Formats: sequence, C-alpha cells, structure tokens
Amino acid sequence: MTQQTERSGKPPVFHGKRAYRLRRLMDAARLAPLLALMLWLLPLFWPQSGDGRISSATALIYIFGVWAGVIALTWSLSRALGKMPENHADADL
Repeated sequence: MTQQTERSGKPPVFHGKRAYRLRRLMDAARLAPLLALMLWLLPLFWPQSGDGRISSATALIYIFGVWAGVIALTWSLSRALGKMPENHADADL
C-alpha cells in the first residue's frame, strides 16, 4: 500500500540535544573575541564634533562597560564549556 522510495545521498545527520548545545557553546566561544573587538571599535564611529558629539567620559564608561561584559561573557562560557565531557565520543560530537 505505501511505497517507500529510497533517497539518494547521505542520510541526514542527527545530533543529540546535548551535543548540539555543546557545539553551539564552542561556536560562541570562538566568536566572543570578534564580538568584543567590534564593540570596542564602535566608539571610533561616534561623531567627534558637532551637536551629536559624545563626551570622552561617556566613551570611557562605554569601554569599561564592554570590558566588564566581555569578562562576564567569557567567564560564563568557560564555566559552561568546563562541564563538557573529556571524551567527545560520549557527547556524539
């Protein structure tokens, strides 16, 4: 009654929920330095003269705020990745 057709090519890859989450954490850890760099370079695009000028005190507060945020981000990523099993085969990576 129902006819099964064979699919050509490789079967779809399914990763477990835990392995998928660990892969996304590793991706986030790889992208964190680029995000930090972009956020630190953002004040270079702020207006330096005219009515929309940003004060240097505001820029320093922003820079140190980004610095504290980067510390918090990397701390949380390192804690999450520290729970990763040492044998990657167990996590289906």
